[in-house]
Amino acid sequence: MKIDSTLAQLIGLLKQETNLYRSMQVVIDQEKETAVRSDLNALNETGIKKKKILAELQKKEEKRHQLVADLAEQLGYAVQVLTLSKISQLVDEPFAENLRLVRQDFLSVVSQLQAANERNKQIFKHSLELLRGSYNLFNELLTPHTVYYRTGNFQNPKSTGKCVSSEI
Repeated sequence: MKIDSTLAQLIGLLKQETNLYRSMQVVIDQEKETAVRSDLNALNETGIKKKKILAELQKKEEKRHQLVADLAEQLGYAVQVLTLSKISQLVDEPFAENLRLVRQDFLSVVSQLQAANERNKQIFKHSLELLRGSYNLFNELLTPHTVYYRTGNFQNPKSTGKCVSSEI
């Protein structure tokens, strides 16, 4: 009877975690939209939302580890051996089927979240490259360049600018 209670708690907890990951997906989609608009305030807000969700997920993960440790003790297996698929093989129906369904849903949501996170990472990387390019362009305009003359002498004028010639 104790195993049934622990399994029910584990399945419920996994469903809660899956829902938290779904809410994280919504926040990551918002983050993408705000990054494209370059809305710094909205980006800060999405960062705060992500931190809150991550804190909740961490609590759920600690509880999940405890439940799996309890199951390992009850089933006589090492904690490291017990995965969701292994647990579903060891327990009776309807818990086995429920664990398989929750596992599939969980993996699906996490893989979608990873893809969205990678997409946002590429957006931020591209934005950073654009900012660096703009910074370098403005820095070049402000820094005086050396001007070489036909005599071989060079002079560093105070004004900036570039001269393009078809002959050397």
